[in-house]
Amino acid sequence: MSNTATSTPKTRGRKPDANSTSGKIRNLLGSGMAPGDIAKKLGCSASLVYNVKARLAGGTAKRGPGRPPKAKAAAGGSLDGISGILEMVKRNEAERARLLGALTKMAALVREALA
Repeated sequence: MSNTATSTPKTRGRKPDANSTSGKIRNLLGSGMAPGDIAKKLGCSASLVYNVKARLAGGTAKRGPGRPPKAKAAAGGSLDGISGILEMVKRNEAERARLLGALTKMAALVREALA
């Protein structure tokens, strides 16, 4: 049995190699060269350069559409029966009145500017 607490943490994937194409891309990115120029110089695709750049920045290369998180039932809280629904209607009505007031002021300003 080995003691995992004192051993070094294992990372996934291969170790970075300075002689590989990715290693060369990392070196050229560090020098400030543009990704398009790096792709031309090394004869690789620009998408590979951007992929390596994203991994350097701490991003992940495996991106996909994924599944969006479930929407909350109510943004301000939960719906506790009829009282929760009534609170939500009151909040929406107050917001509608506030927005209507703002639109009325804007319409008056437009009318004054055109007059």
